[in-house]
Amino acid sequence: MNRFNSSLWPCYAPVGLSPRIFRNRSMIRHILAPTDLSNESRSAIKYAMHLAQRFQAKLTLLHVFEPPAVAGADSNGPDDEHSSQKWNRAKLSLLSLHDIVRAQYTNTEACLRCGEPGEEVILAARSLPVDLIIASKHDYAWLRHSGDQGDSKRALRDAPCPVLIVQEGRAIQ
Repeated sequence: MNRFNSSLWPCYAPVGLSPRIFRNRSMIRHILAPTDLSNESRSAIKYAMHLAQRFQAKLTLLHVFEPPAVAGADSNGPDDEHSSQKWNRAKLSLLSLHDIVRAQYTNTEACLRCGEPGEEVILAARSLPVDLIIASKHDYAWLRHSGDQGDSKRALRDAPCPVLIVQEGRAIQ
C-alpha cells in the first residue's frame, strides 16, 4: 500500500502535525532536513524528500560544521589547516549527498553552516524560511548537543515551524 496515497493521506499525517496542514499543499513550501552526514540520518532525508515531492516543496539539506572551539576543544586546539581539511570533507560529503537526492528530486539545495548545531538549525529555519524541519532520531542530537535538556526544549520552542523526528529504519513505501 502506498502511504502517500492522496485519498488516505490525512490518515497518515505525522504525529505532532495538524492534519489540516496536509490537506492544503500550499502550506508546506519549504522543508529543512538537518543531517550529520551519517548513514543513520538517511531515513529522515528520504522521508523529507518524499514529503517535498508530495507537496512540491523546496528541500534544503543542512549540515552544520562545528569548529573546534564549538565542539569543546580549546581555541588553541587543532590548527587551521586541520580544521580547513575537515570543513572541505564536510562540504564534499554534503555535495555528494545533494547529488544523490537531487537525482531523485530536483527542487533540492544544500546548505553548509558553521557553528553550534542547535542554534544554526534554528537560524537556518528562520532565514530560509522553512515550513517544516525533518530530522532523524539519530540527528535529534542537534537539539541535545549542548548537554542541557532545557536547551533541547528551548530549541524546539524557538523553532519557527513544526519539527518532525523520524525513527531510523522506518520504511517509506
